[in-house]
Amino acid sequence: MEESLMQIKNSAVSMIIEAEDQKELEEIKLQFLGRSGKLTLAMKGITKLPTGDRREVGQLANEVKRVLEESINERSNSLKTQESKKRREKIDITNPGVRPDIGHIHPMSQVLYEVVDVFKGIGFQAADGPEIETDHYNFEMLNIPSDHPARDTQQTLYLDTRQSKVTPGEIILRTQTSSMQGRIMEKVKPPIRIVVPGKNFRYEQVDASHGFEFWQVEGFVVDSNVRLTDLFGTIEYVLKKLMGEKTKIKFATTNFPFVEPGVDTYISCTVCNGRGCSFCKYSTWSEIMPAGMIHPNVLKAVGYDHQKVAGFAFAIGLSRLVTLRYQMDDLRLLTNPDLRILEQF
Repeated sequence: MEESLMQIKNSAVSMIIEAEDQKELEEIKLQFLGRSGKLTLAMKGITKLPTGDRREVGQLANEVKRVLEESINERSNSLKTQESKKRREKIDITNPGVRPDIGHIHPMSQVLYEVVDVFKGIGFQAADGPEIETDHYNFEMLNIPSDHPARDTQQTLYLDTRQSKVTPGEIILRTQTSSMQGRIMEKVKPPIRIVVPGKNFRYEQVDASHGFEFWQVEGFVVDSNVRLTDLFGTIEYVLKKLMGEKTKIKFATTNFPFVEPGVDTYISCTVCNGRGCSFCKYSTWSEIMPAGMIHPNVLKAVGYDHQKVAGFAFAIGLSRLVTLRYQMDDLRLLTNPDLRILEQF
């Protein structure tokens, strides 16, 4: 008898919990607690038990009845609350709709599009290229042979090609968008004016102004009568368009294997406004655009006559440019997915 009562309890409680409306709940109540309900009939059968068992079974039956009545009341109240809430939430089709949240372009993309537009305004075309590159285009075509010490400064990431027919060390993640110079100049005859935005990879120590994954906008011009002053004028025009006419710019001599002469471009640090900070390494200046006149060896490697044409090349550090543009003190914020940061731009 006790087992039968427990089965009635478990079955009824399960049905009560799953009841979807008051009508269904009332039917369950009649099924178990009505005059001909399962629990009612079971309780009537207690009188047929031996006298010694009646008290214990009777207490269990009353407990089961109490549980079922409480479960029914709780479920009834819950259904009433749900029905009331539905009535309150009834849609008024005459009310204006709720405008959904719409995202916006990432600050990196915003500045990238603006950079490309500025260059297009002075006759440049935009190109794209592979992030998985060959040693040939990334180094050899840029006057950086296999034994050149400049390779040590770029901390190259090599792809594992041991299970392929590719020569080990030939396939890499490009360290610079300058790798597109050889690819484009092999196919296009001068005059050319090209910018190549893209992502690069180097195994570098990450800090406020450096990352192992970073964006550059490579640019180069090849034509007759191209001079160093043309490079300076282009850089000054572009940076002042992007950063404002009052931007302070300075150039310093430097050395890169694929340019001769080479220059480094600096702008006054906008993060600290010239006071000194961790981003500019307390120098008050931030490097923004290494550049120079394209080395004759690079022009010869693509079949150009370096006696008839010349060119200049530059590489804008886009990640750094964005950081300086918005006066952020750490370029790692650009890859932080926290919406509280991204929503500010």
